[in-house]
Amino acid sequence: MIPPFPGDTITVFGAYLAGRGFLDPLLVFGSTALGNLATNLFLYYVGIRRGREFIRKHKRLFHEDLLPRIALFYRKWGVWTILFSRLLVGLRPIVPLFAGVSRLRPRKFILPIICGIVIQHALMVYLGYTVGQKWEFIKSILKDVNLGLGLVALAVAILIFLWFRSVRKSRLKRAMRRNSQ
Repeated sequence: MIPPFPGDTITVFGAYLAGRGFLDPLLVFGSTALGNLATNLFLYYVGIRRGREFIRKHKRLFHEDLLPRIALFYRKWGVWTILFSRLLVGLRPIVPLFAGVSRLRPRKFILPIICGIVIQHALMVYLGYTVGQKWEFIKSILKDVNLGLGLVALAVAILIFLWFRSVRKSRLKRAMRRNSQ
């Protein structure tokens, strides 16, 4: 969320470049994970400092019992929510913000967010790095797949052309029969 760029895309692309030999995979992992952690800590801080005030101020956007419900939810599920939110793209920026709003203790926020980020980034770097290392093999497979799909597309185009031609011929024949009567 802050800064506004697709962090997962940058992480995977950086890992791909590492797999191709242009970057160090540990540098990709460390820099993107630290950036992600900094963003989450910032959102948590914003939630603590301004979140409740913002929710109270904008009653049209938020139901009046939202604050007690968030606090109850985080007391019950906070650690697991923080940990598994790393796997849910749409919830990632909201979870640390609401953890701050609910006044979840820093020790209950920081360890799960670090664990979640480490797991998430390790998987993304591994996948991107593996694709980068195996890129020539993947290209050869994609070349064959693209050739096959191209042939299928050509066959479909020929069939559509032949179908349109037969429909046009039958319409011309019907029109000629009507004109001759």
